[in-house]
Amino acid sequence: MRRVVYISIDDTDEIGYPKSTGILAEMIAEFIDSNFSPCSFVSRHQLFIDERINYTSHNSSMCFTTNLDEEEFAKVIKFAEKLLIEESAPSSEPGFAIAFEDEISNLNEFIKFGKRAKFEYITKDEAYSEASRQNIYLKELKNTGHGIIGALGGMALRLDGNDGRVKGKTKMSKDEMSVKELLDLGFCDEVLDENFNLVDKNEKILTKSKLKLIVKNFKAVLLVKSDKNRKFIPYDIEELREF
Repeated sequence: MRRVVYISIDDTDEIGYPKSTGILAEMIAEFIDSNFSPCSFVSRHQLFIDERINYTSHNSSMCFTTNLDEEEFAKVIKFAEKLLIEESAPSSEPGFAIAFEDEISNLNEFIKFGKRAKFEYITKDEAYSEASRQNIYLKELKNTGHGIIGALGGMALRLDGNDGRVKGKTKMSKDEMSVKELLDLGFCDEVLDENFNLVDKNEKILTKSKLKLIVKNFKAVLLVKSDKNRKFIPYDIEELREF
């Protein structure tokens, strides 16, 4: 029987390396899509910035979900670890985390760990201890393997359902579209205003620039605001940095 699985990776690249952590996460998701079960969007989670942390540029991890049975779960571990060892940057410190959602011991406590990872320095020993307590498979794959901290933190934050941005930006074919048109495209799950209220499906959204989504209530959400002409415009990347 297939059950919900969370998969998270961190610290796989270096400055100038062509394959980012997000790209490698998508490669794992593509393998699962092709062989087992559809995957969710990949989300990016911002972690603590500190001189003691050897991050590449922004110290963020990537996470997504899918549905697997026990045998598929083992095959994904084998594929993902081989991929991350072979395709991550030479100087990277990749970490890999995977878990069945229903086997995580204490979701509330685990989410607290994820929130700590946004604002506190956490050691590898702490990460391994937390993974052991929560029944999560956690593996360091190259060099010092400090990416396990971000991988575990990213999974916890995705489980919170209200953290992170969806990987990538999308250019629409028209400069203005209704909420209904956007939803019908499957581009996002919801369109919310600055107060996180649903925007009416008949309202028009200015879509001239590439659109960036956030994670809100476990969904991929387009966040918009009213301009001086009472038109809805999407939040830009700078405005979304808090997510």
